[in-house]
Amino acid sequence: MAKINVSKVEAARRQIDVAIRMLFSEEDPVAIHTLAGAAFRILRDLVDKKSDSYMKKITKSMIKPGMEGKFWRQWNRSTNFLKHADKDPEALLENIDEEANEGILFIASLYYQDLRHRLTPEMITLVGWYIAMHPEFLRENASVSFTQSVLQSEASLKGKSRAEQLAIGSQLLQLAGSLSHQF
Repeated sequence: MAKINVSKVEAARRQIDVAIRMLFSEEDPVAIHTLAGAAFRILRDLVDKKSDSYMKKITKSMIKPGMEGKFWRQWNRSTNFLKHADKDPEALLENIDEEANEGILFIASLYYQDLRHRLTPEMITLVGWYIAMHPEFLRENASVSFTQSVLQSEASLKGKSRAEQLAIGSQLLQLAGSLSHQF
């Protein structure tokens, strides 16, 4: 049996990339959530160790002082449920929005980039697709050409079924993969 060596960042990258491919293939949202949550936690821990982290500053500026613990417990609630059974072996996790996976993968990709790593083709695809799906998250001062591009992308996704939106993401991912092999 082969043995591998893997760093924390490499493990997170692999988890994110696999979760993105699974998302766009409409695979099991629980498995996607488990991978996305594990990767996010690794990257958040690494970002927390950096004094010059942009994502750490953004996160800190958004959370009310004194509420950090409660915020992260809520953020990690479903991820922790899926990896621990020691305190609540009979518990049931209810009302999970499977679309939360794409938000976790989006933020995890930004954390990965904040650690000075190049986004993978999977991450680039997910970030672009996510922004096109949620242009309301763009700042008012985003560049005009970027905003127009996002709004055009949103128009092609808006009104489509969830399956069609994910299929477009899958097509973009295939294109990104083929382009990355050319360079």
